[in-house]
Amino acid sequence: MAFRGTSCDTATKLSLRCMFVREGGAEDNPQRTLKEKNVFSVLKSLGFSSELFAMQSEVWFYNNTNTDNYSFREIIASEKRNDGKPVDDMLLVNELQESVKNHPQGKHLVILHTKGSHYQYSQRYPRSFARYTPECMGVDRSCSKAQLINAFDNSVLYTDTFIGNVIDSLRDKKAVVFYAADHGESIDENSHLHGTPRQMAPDEQFRVPMIAWASDSFLAQPDHQEAFDRLKAQQRVGGKKRHEELFDSILGCLGYTSPDGGINPANNWCAKPQSADSI
Repeated sequence: MAFRGTSCDTATKLSLRCMFVREGGAEDNPQRTLKEKNVFSVLKSLGFSSELFAMQSEVWFYNNTNTDNYSFREIIASEKRNDGKPVDDMLLVNELQESVKNHPQGKHLVILHTKGSHYQYSQRYPRSFARYTPECMGVDRSCSKAQLINAFDNSVLYTDTFIGNVIDSLRDKKAVVFYAADHGESIDENSHLHGTPRQMAPDEQFRVPMIAWASDSFLAQPDHQEAFDRLKAQQRVGGKKRHEELFDSILGCLGYTSPDGGINPANNWCAKPQSADSI
């Protein structure tokens, strides 16, 4: 299921601090100071083994996920099996497949952090994905708005293919996939990109796609199927999501509950609707 989403901030470093903690788990200050653990640390405490693979180098965030192992762009590129391959997001699919292969039993979490659609957009996809032309291939001042949009759309096409490959790698597993962009992009004459302070940023820098998918094996469990049926119903009516809901929804859609209020039902996409008697 795909949803229109709203990001909690406008730059990678800041969104990574606020998008995986409970709502209010990061300070509303310029640096987004953390107050609570992120959902990945919680999953670790629930018995998940975990690995993280990234095409970026946000080491501070990677350390805070509390994974058993993480590899970022430079490490992945230096691996023998990647000799001669383009160093881009598709390498993460190979890392995912190896990680799943090496953890055939038990609960396992894999975090993938892509390059995504950052300027310069034409450097975020191979030539074979240049579907929309003419593209912006040089510095932005020499490009029209239409050329910038074409290059951006090509990068989104590549990300879409990447997500499809991730899902295809897990179709025969008992698996759930969540995807969320960390921020949006502004593309306009004299005003584009991202990272504008959130109090003055244009709406485009907060517009992000958010996706949830579950395999047939995961949905074979009736309560999981019911939860994702509720999610499909939200998609049909154009429900919008927020970064601040990811913590509760990742745990909730995996089937975890929290009687003491650790999971906020209002932010859990898979929560059962409250009956009139329980309100």
